[in-house]
Parts: sequence; C-alpha cells; structure tokens
Amino acid sequence: MSSVNSIPERLVDFRVYSNGSTLLGVADVELPKVQFQTAQLKGAGILGELETPTVGMTKSLKTKITFRTTTSAMVSLLDCAGHSLEFRGVVQKCDASGNRGYESCRVVVRGFPSEGELGKMDKGASGNSSIELECAYLKYVISDSTVLEIDKLNYIFKVGGTDLLSTIKTALGIV
Repeated sequence: MSSVNSIPERLVDFRVYSNGSTLLGVADVELPKVQFQTAQLKGAGILGELETPTVGMTKSLKTKITFRTTTSAMVSLLDCAGHSLEFRGVVQKCDASGNRGYESCRVVVRGFPSEGELGKMDKGASGNSSIELECAYLKYVISDSTVLEIDKLNYIFKVGGTDLLSTIKTALGIV
C-alpha cells in the first residue's frame, strides 16, 4: 500500500502478553496519559502566564488493563514485583484508491501494580476485573519504528528516535 494519503482507520485487533510471550487473556487496555511536569513562566516580556514543560519529566504514567474474567494470570500481576507487558496490535489503513493495508503497532510497558480490582460476579456477564500499573517504562512502536520511549529509571526520553535529554545527560556526566 502506498503511504501517500494512507488513512489509519481502526485497530483491527490486539493481544496482551506478559514477558513478551505469555498470552494473558482477553482485555481492554487504557494506555498511559503522557502529562509533563510543568512550571509557570511569567514576568517581563511575557503577556500574562505560560505553563511550560520540563523536558523529559512526566507525571505518573498509569496503564489500566481490564479483563473479561478474573484469571490466575491476571491476579499474578498483583505481585508487587515489576511486570513487563506488551500489547501487540494491527491497524487497518486505506488509501485514496480504496486499497487496504495493515500496519503493526506494539506498546511495551514495565511497571508495578498500583491497584487491582477483582471485578464483579454476575451470571452470564463479563466480570471486568482490572489491574493498574504505574509504568517506569513506556515504548510505542509503529511498523518496527520506535516513535516514543520513556524510561524513568534510565533517564531516557525519546520522541521519533531523537533523545530529547542528550544535552542534559552530557551536562550531568551521565553519558
């Protein structure tokens, strides 16, 4: 499929894996909201106030995984040890001529449980149990190209392959 006028339509399907290979089950996933830590900038030369981000510094990154039923694999995520989860999906696309194409996407999160909900027992219905992870690591890959990587414990913040903290790491003697 030509990339010219290629329009992403929908996520066709995805799967949830633990440690890269263990299928965890049927789930819905709420990926982290990336919010920067900001500070107010005001003073001479600025009309009013302006909230500006501190490069690379984000607020809490939470991922919520809601399962159809409570399983032992789901409950194992309540272990306070770190967990590595991977969400692998396929995006359906079309172009101006109506041709269909597909693009892979993959999200990797590593973190610790912050909350677990065992759901509801309701005859003939989904139980909606869930786990919420505080992510120390987030990586978003589209068609084998990393578009976002945040590693809070290893001082990495990359967007589109560019390390936005490289100058700061050099100045701190981290590199």
